[in-house]
Amino acid sequence: MKDATELIRALTGLAWPLFAAWVVWKLLPEIRNVVRNRAFSLKVGNNELTVQEFTNQVVETTAELQQQLTVRTDRSRPGQEPSPPSRRVLHRVLWVDDNPSNNAYQTAQLQAMGVEVVQTESTDEGLRALRRASRPFDAVISDMGRAEADGFDPDAGLKLIRKIRETDAMTPVFVYGGAGAAARRDQVADAGGNGVTQSPAELFVLLGQVGQFPKTAT
Repeated sequence: MKDATELIRALTGLAWPLFAAWVVWKLLPEIRNVVRNRAFSLKVGNNELTVQEFTNQVVETTAELQQQLTVRTDRSRPGQEPSPPSRRVLHRVLWVDDNPSNNAYQTAQLQAMGVEVVQTESTDEGLRALRRASRPFDAVISDMGRAEADGFDPDAGLKLIRKIRETDAMTPVFVYGGAGAAARRDQVADAGGNGVTQSPAELFVLLGQVGQFPKTAT
């Protein structure tokens, strides 16, 4: 994991298209308001696209970049032979976050890769989704601190991991949050988590280690 993280940091210069696309996605609600009131389109090269068409193309393109980065990271670990392609496929992911809009772009990328993403906003909702799932989830993503029924809980991510591990020792659980969450890496590991990151690129690397994305599976 350390080698993968170092490589990701070295490749941050390649991530500017992802950042630009993230800005577009964050602005999308405001852009949609304009679209509702006016006939609004964007000039792209010699073509005019609606905002929705442009956004869809950005999501698909950056999803492809994420796939390529995941593969290159795995193949470029210093001093190691490339690991053989996993036969497992990442079909379904549960994402627990009280502000799901914060992950809208990453969710759209996963969906563009063929992954079904189920979003819940609390620990209880996430646990219910796991219990009631007609098909098992291949991975769980959680933020660290979030608003719960009895108020804000800074340890909600850790508590979710512990609850999952009471009955499920196998499903990978990752914490995706800010610098504060990333600084609690040891606590996440002690609780039974499989990784913590504040980097979207590293998150996709972690998921890629669980299994292949459906649209690239061989």
